[in-house]
Amino acid sequence: MIYAIDTNIIYDIFLADPAFGPSSRDFVTGLYADGHSLIACDVVWAEASAGFADKSAFRRQMVAFDIDFSPMPEAATIRAGEIWKKARLEAARKKEALRLAIVPDFLIGAHALECADALVTRDRGFMRRWFSDLKILDPSER
Repeated sequence: MIYAIDTNIIYDIFLADPAFGPSSRDFVTGLYADGHSLIACDVVWAEASAGFADKSAFRRQMVAFDIDFSPMPEAATIRAGEIWKKARLEAARKKEALRLAIVPDFLIGAHALECADALVTRDRGFMRRWFSDLKILDPSER
């Protein structure tokens, strides 16, 4: 199986989050040990790399955990746009604010739908709301 890894999980592991680091590390290590493929889309790659002192350190960590770069396919970008449009229309109808900054989250979810069997994330409320067909795995729930 192929598992897409979200930015928050990478930060948990590589930045040694005291609350979530151990469970995220053990979960991802277990997936790899069981022979599953681990991928991160270009959005996650960009977000996660910003947490490192330099690109060499980031790349070494991604290689150490065998998380492969998986570029965003056109179908995923279109799907993300469609779902984001639906979210904007729903927010307008309910007179709610919709942060524009969440566009990357729509891209991450759509990439996982198109390219993976599941998404490993702690952002389960958002992902479950807008990507009901996506299998979500939260290491902190295990």
